[in-house]
Amino acid sequence: MKEAIRRTEAAFENSGYWIHDHPKRVIMMMLLIVVFLASHLPSIQFDTSTESFFEKDDPTLLEYDAFREQFGRDEIVLALIHPKDVFDINFLEKLKTFHEELEETVPHLDEVRSLVNVTSMRGEEGELIIEELMEDWPETEEEIAQLRKRVLDNKFYRNFLVSEDGLYTAVMIRSNAFAESIQEEALDAMLEGGFEEEEQPSGTSASEAPEEPLQRLSEEQNTEFVGAIKQVAANHRTLDFPIDLGGSPVMVSDLKQKMIEEMPKFVISSILMIAFLLSLLFRRISGVILPLLTVVLSLFSTIGLFSMTGTKLTIISQILPSFLLAVGVGYSVHLLVIFYRHLRDQGNKREAIGYALGHSGLAILITSLTTAGGLLSFSPVKVAPVSDLGIFGTAGVLICVSFTLILLPALLALIPFSSDSKKKTPNQKNPADRILKSCGDFAVSRPWFVIAVSLGIALISSIGAAQLRFSHDPIKWLPDGHSLRSANQAINDHMKGSANLELVVRREGENAVKDPEFMNRLEEFNQFAETQTYKDILIGKSSSIVDTVKEINQVLNEDQEEYYRVPQDRELIAQELLLFENGGTDDLENLVDTPFSQSRITLKSTWVDANQFVGLLEQLEPKVDQLFGGEISFTLTGLIPMMVKTITFVMEGMMISYLIAGFVITLLMIVLLASLKLGLWSMIPNFLPILVGLGVMGMLGLPLDAMSILVGSIAIGLAVDDTVHFMHNFRRYHLIHGDVRLAVEKTLTSTGRALLLTTIVLSSGFFIFTISTMNNLISFGLITGLTIIVALLGDLLLAPALMTLIYRNHGSRPEAL
Repeated sequence: MKEAIRRTEAAFENSGYWIHDHPKRVIMMMLLIVVFLASHLPSIQFDTSTESFFEKDDPTLLEYDAFREQFGRDEIVLALIHPKDVFDINFLEKLKTFHEELEETVPHLDEVRSLVNVTSMRGEEGELIIEELMEDWPETEEEIAQLRKRVLDNKFYRNFLVSEDGLYTAVMIRSNAFAESIQEEALDAMLEGGFEEEEQPSGTSASEAPEEPLQRLSEEQNTEFVGAIKQVAANHRTLDFPIDLGGSPVMVSDLKQKMIEEMPKFVISSILMIAFLLSLLFRRISGVILPLLTVVLSLFSTIGLFSMTGTKLTIISQILPSFLLAVGVGYSVHLLVIFYRHLRDQGNKREAIGYALGHSGLAILITSLTTAGGLLSFSPVKVAPVSDLGIFGTAGVLICVSFTLILLPALLALIPFSSDSKKKTPNQKNPADRILKSCGDFAVSRPWFVIAVSLGIALISSIGAAQLRFSHDPIKWLPDGHSLRSANQAINDHMKGSANLELVVRREGENAVKDPEFMNRLEEFNQFAETQTYKDILIGKSSSIVDTVKEINQVLNEDQEEYYRVPQDRELIAQELLLFENGGTDDLENLVDTPFSQSRITLKSTWVDANQFVGLLEQLEPKVDQLFGGEISFTLTGLIPMMVKTITFVMEGMMISYLIAGFVITLLMIVLLASLKLGLWSMIPNFLPILVGLGVMGMLGLPLDAMSILVGSIAIGLAVDDTVHFMHNFRRYHLIHGDVRLAVEKTLTSTGRALLLTTIVLSSGFFIFTISTMNNLISFGLITGLTIIVALLGDLLLAPALMTLIYRNHGSRPEAL
């Protein structure tokens, strides 16, 4: 193994000589790669939707698409309005104007529903009259009073279009579920055959995936949809017509807008920070320009790869540009430190390039593989943006290291350098070197003290980590005081929420839904669901075709309250539903399928953290199984089950990614150090920072979500980089001198300053995210940056202490390990 390492280092050195002799050829080849990949940058796309957290073939997503194909989109924009009097004639006039402007100007619109046009039923001489609630516009006080009574007495309107106390009203704005072309085809088919004659197998299940996936409304279309609503709301918002906009489409649009606003800010801040630190370290223009040029070209190539493969940037992968900038510059720093030192000492640029690659090339490659290993551990995670980050982050790291080991030496070969030995270089003694040497001396002199303190820190961190909780609540990612957060709270308080759980219940056979026994089960579930609470969750409404049938039955019986029930005669139910269909409304399309073999139950809940919805589903599932088991089947879908599935994937993904990252990186360390024992011991300074990071999260009450689960695997992949350089050089110097103290001193004074700078660059690269206004990015940046700093302290103190104890009985014979 040691001979293989020596040969590899020699190969790196020889590659440096070859690159020096053919720099233009190398640069041309690398630029062609950059141009090819970067040419795809203009077509980059973003996706912050709930669906973006799922792989395209995930059963949960396929069930959701099948549901929306049958019943339309369940996610809505809700405009909550709090006037002085909902039933004031002047307010109603403004509401009508607002409603009509929405219908006229909002693109990709399916429907607008408000008190202006909601379906109203009444009986007249045994005939069912179906009309819009305000088809006959109220003009007198008496008519206003009648309208007030009709609205507040109607159970269907309550917590749907008007609050229980009658002080708030809502306008529901629903977009198309799929692209317009598909909607138009469906409309044409319906107009040709009608609702009754549309052909579909009676056993068709909402969970069966369509043969050809429909094209969901795109992010751009959703942005246009929400943007137009916001513009109309802004045109109408006044002191006596206050409007709050909520709902998941608004959340998706706002998250995307934040991402687009902040990504350039992160990248520019990272570049400026890196340029400043490089100028302090190297005091050379080339020491600033060349690393930045190398890493920026790597970044363009990586993001171009996203676009070329049709992968969209998400709220998770937006960290990748700043991450690659920091990591890529770290590779360049390790190479340039050795290059400039050898150039100063020997004055020969060709030898300096070869020596730098021979000395640091293998270590840089191994560190890139450990970082890639940490990222690649995300690829099996079922949360699609996390998996994408693993795949493209790994590709980005490999691109960065390739450019560092190939393009950077070629650029160095073309640039003239002065070998003036008086020029200040990173090799000259300065306070940083003295501090690093002192750290090494302290650790070698007091190894047991260092280890005892480390164990104490690990114990305290474990207590903090035990307090961690999982979370998935994208609205809370937005800053405190954001309009959506306040709107969401108002909707929770007054309309009992905007999050939907959809239950599709089916029974074999045409018109099975019209069976009274089936209807009774639907009604029993509705009544049960509306009594359920869990922590902060309140189910504000459970609705289905049963509500429509009961209302029809009541209005056909002189509107007597005792007739607000399901008729226990199948033929009567069929007749009443036929009357409703013939009344000119298409409301049934949103409640049942064409052959009446499956029915939709919608539970409207307060919006809370998905972690709480897990408990709610556990409460509901036994009742669902009891009522809809056996010959009746069911599918749970909608926004709430998708959020629950996401947090389940987060929990599973954290365990999988941490195990894979730990195993892969430990294996690489064993191979690099050519020693099982040394490789295993070297991981202690790398696992401790992860535990500290998790402990701090627990103590600060920060949740584990789709962003923060990245901390451990990313941090261990980066933390081990410093350990690789420390162990690689320690092993080299110990083989030469056979003295631990001297080996530690030479390691820290030769490589230590590069370790210090790369740690500053990396931690600062993550601390950059604390300038974000998004809470999840702030937490991620803070904890990851802190973890990397702790990792450096582990390499400066804990690693030397461990080496002192390991080698104390072996003297100058490391081969005994």
